Amino acid sequence: MPKFPTFPDCFDECKQVTITSLKRLGFLSPNAIVRGSYRWTRGGKPSGSISINASLPDQYIELNYNYGEKPISYRVQLESIPKHFGGSEWYFICPATRKRCRTLYGIGEYFLSRSAFPSAMYSKQTESKRSREFLWAFRCLDLQREYLSKRHARTTYKGKLTKRYRRILDKESRFDPNAFRQFLNW
Repeated sequence: MPKFPTFPDCFDECKQVTITSLKRLGFLSPNAIVRGSYRWTRGGKPSGSISINASLPDQYIELNYNYGEKPISYRVQLESIPKHFGGSEWYFICPATRKRCRTLYGIGEYFLSRSAFPSAMYSKQTESKRSREFLWAFRCLDLQREYLSKRHARTTYKGKLTKRYRRILDKESRFDPNAFRQFLNW
């Protein structure tokens, strides 16, 4: 009897706010109070936006957005941890779990850390084993074709295989052709 699908939420398909993107956009400038907006697109079309107010002296960001017709506004605390060789690393403090994280996921009404969504998965985890093997085999073949199509690609040097070409062949050798045949007969 087949298993009924659960259709879990996927982390890589939802809206995200990351420390890296906030740094890149200038929200995490030292001792600054910055206001701005952040926009998401899906398929080249706008899919949402969020207004962010960052106050680094007070170590928080305020998120303002609409969830359906409902306006939502709340603060997410930030924590700065010094690095060993100077500088500091920024983290969000998840409003639900109070854990440090570098990415907040917009699944449902609020942006929370990954540990706040125990049933959510990455889209790779929802694929079947056969389809993962099948796609992996094609990626290996594409890698080899891409490498060999380069202008100065070398497969050997002084009669020995180059390291890069040997790695490509090793990936190829791990592929089981019987699994590929089973997938086609599936």
